[in-house]
Amino acid sequence: MLIKVFCALFGFLIIALLAMFVWGELRYGLQSSSEIREVTAVATLSEQLSDGLIEAQVYVLGDLAYRIEIQFSPDSTSNIPSTMPPEINLGMELVHMDGFDQPLKMVGNGEWQSQGKVPEAGMWILNVGYGDDFAEVHFAVE
Repeated sequence: MLIKVFCALFGFLIIALLAMFVWGELRYGLQSSSEIREVTAVATLSEQLSDGLIEAQVYVLGDLAYRIEIQFSPDSTSNIPSTMPPEINLGMELVHMDGFDQPLKMVGNGEWQSQGKVPEAGMWILNVGYGDDFAEVHFAVE
């Protein structure tokens, strides 16, 4: 009789431990999938400028926040080095106000990133380029 009670208690202990591990894995899996939300680009730009190919992706992160990723591939005849950051300017589409420049952080050879918040929701224009040669893309921030 004592052996049956001991086996039953030991069996319940094993089942309880397994249930804790399974619950922990389910709970962790649900939390990680809700916390990690893949952000897709709301606007992309790819344009051949006179000195090379400029590409940009705009990501809207929520709460008026954004991230801009820029890649520049200079032509072999270009006098612009791949380490020189492009000029970028953000402005609202239907509002007459000057745009604002955003600081760029170099993240690789010919690759830059900028993050920030726009002052208000609406349609925005991103200009990216060098000197007088710019490419433009429109995107919405809600």
